[in-house]
Amino acid sequence: MKKIVFIGPESTGKTTLAIRLASEYGCVYVEEYSRSYVIEEGRELTFDDVMPIVRGQISAECSARGELIILDSNPLASAVYSQWYYGDVPQELEEALQDMTYDLYLLCYPDIDWVEDEARCMSKQKDREDIYALFKRKVIDSSVPYVEIMGDENMRWKTVREAVEKIIL
Repeated sequence: MKKIVFIGPESTGKTTLAIRLASEYGCVYVEEYSRSYVIEEGRELTFDDVMPIVRGQISAECSARGELIILDSNPLASAVYSQWYYGDVPQELEEALQDMTYDLYLLCYPDIDWVEDEARCMSKQKDREDIYALFKRKVIDSSVPYVEIMGDENMRWKTVREAVEKIIL
């Protein structure tokens, strides 16, 4: 089983690319749990929400079966957002990250327009770039291979396809 994770700031095309990739390869797609959690809660989240989100993401990920699994997020994203918003990462999350294995991170750069929706709140480009830098540091520290995804829709898709072909061949 190979696990490929789309990761990066909000509104960088992760979901669109993940769904397209899963469809094109006929494989399993695991959605971002935090998105539905935020919408369902309908309130500003706190540090106490981090672990329920992580547990939900891990549960969805562990339930997925197939030779290739496309993840729209993973616990590393929760660690980045927890550090960004609360200045800390729960110890339980740090421990969970040690137990999770992935084959590739597709790190999406915030060079496309931010689109408002009910689960997003980071509209300032500087914030998106700053959190991208935090994502990149965490991804590098994870020692999982990664590819940066940037450019227009066609360039993003081309980069994704090339990266995935290298992993699955």
